[in-house]
Amino acid sequence: MKFNKVQIALIVIALAATLVAVLIFAGLIPGLGPSGQKETRQVLMWGTFPSRILQEAFQELERPPKNIEVSYEEKDPATFEAELINALARQAGPDLVIFPAEFILKHKDKLASISSDLISERLFRDTFADGTETLIRPEGIIGLPFLIDPLVLYYNRDLFRNEAVSSPPKTWDEFLVTSQKLTKLDSVGVLARSGAALGLESNVRNFKEILSLLILQTGSPLIDSTTLKVVFRPQSQPSGPDPVESALRFYTEFSNPQKASYSWSRSWPNSREAFSQEILAMYFGFGSESALLRQLNPHLNFDLAGVPQIKGGKLNLTYGRLFSLGIVKQSRASEASFEVIQFLLERERLLNTSQRLGLAPSRRDLLSQRPENPILETIFREAVKFKTWLDIDYEKTSEIFAAMIKSVNNKAKTENQASRDAKEQFESLYSE
Repeated sequence: MKFNKVQIALIVIALAATLVAVLIFAGLIPGLGPSGQKETRQVLMWGTFPSRILQEAFQELERPPKNIEVSYEEKDPATFEAELINALARQAGPDLVIFPAEFILKHKDKLASISSDLISERLFRDTFADGTETLIRPEGIIGLPFLIDPLVLYYNRDLFRNEAVSSPPKTWDEFLVTSQKLTKLDSVGVLARSGAALGLESNVRNFKEILSLLILQTGSPLIDSTTLKVVFRPQSQPSGPDPVESALRFYTEFSNPQKASYSWSRSWPNSREAFSQEILAMYFGFGSESALLRQLNPHLNFDLAGVPQIKGGKLNLTYGRLFSLGIVKQSRASEASFEVIQFLLERERLLNTSQRLGLAPSRRDLLSQRPENPILETIFREAVKFKTWLDIDYEKTSEIFAAMIKSVNNKAKTENQASRDAKEQFESLYSE
């Protein structure tokens, strides 16, 4: 029996289809399994947030049509960076990471740029909060914003009430007056109670972030996010006091016993501990610290408010930490990893995750929400005003900030000299 060309072609196609089906069924090539469903795709994800919260959300991904199994590994923030570097060196790193803003410059070579076909710069800016645009680099968008942890002002309600202070300060002028009212010295001039923990680098938690806040509020970006040029004095302020110098002077006066603003001493415990012990009235901390403060002292009657602003200033902002979702360049599951990112950033899921973690979501439309929890309401509101700067090496820049503060307190340098020296060190660091 002879077959014409059309019949022969149909027979070949049928045999090929049968062979492929057999191989898929046997699991020898990827595709549909015996059940007719997609094979499960594996994604390894690293981050520092609690696994119990994130892993619950991933259960939905394992079901059709996604069929993505996410293995989330919770890492210690203190060792996360070193573990990631070592794992990537062994070609055994994760596919997806939740990374802090400090990774944007330092580890951009390890993160894959997200194609503009997946998200354009216009869509990015329309979707995510101001302050997150640091993820937009000349080489592309290296991650999508996930969560924001704003710097806030914690205050002891009992101490405020006892001194007839009705509300937290809204400006730095009010902050200074409030601190003086709440600070108490004993009969020999030793601090017995502190109104505010500023002025030092050794026992003030978040000293670098507080000083950054003061500088950013003056209009100085510290670092130009596009050119990476060090900008301590913006072009819009060609004359007048140097913003860094002014911020440094204001900050250090709180640890100077000769000043009326004196409220903090090197002999005191860590500022967060002092606040939990109810000997410190006002503490600058991140929104995420509220749960820990409650653990340190379950009876502590505290609240939180927005950070003070410059009276009559043009900018109303707070400092904040940004956590983003990035795909590792080495990943062999980049497509599935991006689907996981999309899943985590879905409206209701992101809102739920952020509230359970005590943080603010990155999406503009969610930051307009007002949670019933008053602490979360403040965190959401402050995240709208969040701003940061591109830190190329958190440890090294922290050392520069600490040396700047210490040199002024020790009277080794004037504020102007300390600022100029810090700028030179920054320029050297960013030119490497």
